[in-house]
Amino acid sequence: MSNKEKTISFRADAEKIAALDSLAVAQDRPRSYLINEAITNYIQLHTYQDALVRKGIEDMRKGRVVSHDEIVNRLRRAGRARR
Repeated sequence: MSNKEKTISFRADAEKIAALDSLAVAQDRPRSYLINEAITNYIQLHTYQDALVRKGIEDMRKGRVVSHDEIVNRLRRAGRARR
């Protein structure tokens, strides 16, 4: 273990652990590798989503918004809205 790594523990349902172990065997990877991959993916996804929300809030504050009716009209013109 490198100096940058820390050990953590957490509780999980037995079914989740069994599924994780099955994936680890199928991928010939240790359980900890898959857990680290899952944590990395979670962090990246939620960081990205948070940035989008913050940008949306900033756009709204600056008045850069489009009304619901305008969006529906645009979608209808593009043939993508339900009638």
